[in-house]
Amino acid sequence: MYMTDPHYEIQRTRGRTGITVHLHLSGAFDRDAGRVLRTAMRDTFASGRRGLRVFVDVSAVESIGSECIDLLLVGYTRALRAGHGYEIVNAHGHIRQALALTGLCEPETLYAPDDWTGDLIGTPTPYSV
Repeated sequence: MYMTDPHYEIQRTRGRTGITVHLHLSGAFDRDAGRVLRTAMRDTFASGRRGLRVFVDVSAVESIGSECIDLLLVGYTRALRAGHGYEIVNAHGHIRQALALTGLCEPETLYAPDDWTGDLIGTPTPYSV
């Protein structure tokens, strides 16, 4: 276990070969969790080994603030510059939506209102010819 607080927890595990690192995040990642997440990310990349693969599992994250999203973006940038793999996995619901806005993961669905096709099929609009 890496760090435990009543509101959040970070566990770091390494694969058998040491090339893969999993950061398992759970709980509420607000401003208070930022300092600990920063330390966990720094320690993860500290090995300096080229080709490291980092997976950040957010399946148990209940909420995430902008500071922690920024730290995940910094981790992504750092991984790219150092030649590491970096992926955020198991995001869902509002966590996935927040991360999708930054490009850290794909959106679950693209939003389109149910009636959006009405303007395209048979109904003239002020812009149609």
